[in-house]
Parts: sequence; C-alpha cells; structure tokens
Amino acid sequence: MAEYASKEALYAVLDATVAKMQAHEKFMNRIANANMSMTFTVTDLGAEYSLYFDHGAFRGEQGGGTSTTVGITLTSTTLDKLLSGKLSGESAYMSGALRLRGDEWTAQSAAGYLWYIKSAYTEAAEAA
Repeated sequence: MAEYASKEALYAVLDATVAKMQAHEKFMNRIANANMSMTFTVTDLGAEYSLYFDHGAFRGEQGGGTSTTVGITLTSTTLDKLLSGKLSGESAYMSGALRLRGDEWTAQSAAGYLWYIKSAYTEAAEAA
C-alpha cells in the first residue's frame, strides 16, 4: 500500500499512471467512445486530481473538481486501495469510504476503467 507524505507525491504517482495509460493500446481503444471526467478529492492530503476520458484521449491534471462529470471524495488510503484493485468502488461507496458527486451510473461506468488502471498505478506507486 502506498502512503503519501504530501499531495505532490500523490500527484507524481498519478501523473506517472496517466502516462502509462496513454501508452496502453487496449485501454485507449476501450475509451474510444468515452466522454466523461472524474475528480478525486483526497481529504487527508488536501489534493484534487482529475481524469478526463474524451473520445479516445486520456489525460490527468491537478484540480478541476467542480467542472468534472463525477466527483469522488475519499482519503489517500481509500484511493490507493481503489486504484490498486484491493477495494471495489461499489464496496467503498456502500461502506461510506467514498462520497460521490454526480451521476451514479456514470460513476459505475468509470469504475469499469479502474481494472485497466490497476497495473499502471501499482507500477507507478512502487517506483515512487
């Protein structure tokens, strides 16, 4: 499990994850028709990071919280478990470990992309 000393350390891992995903051909094909965005607001670090899925393009950036399709508020521990595949989004939501802003159906669709992100996130977190 990754533990982050600062939001900058989290941003570095998420930036590396995004770069790995941009080079992942199957993932990029999978998001060819996707048009949504999500922001992770990480309460214990005061961090905010957004992912954008735009018809086959994928990017991540700091901030963006109110302008994205789905907002997800959680701790860094829950984010790590979610992105590393140790916790499903549905379980985290049902247990109160994360809060959603936006459409639950869209959030469920976005959760389908986490399976692809898992290995890239794990590699980036281990390298940090």
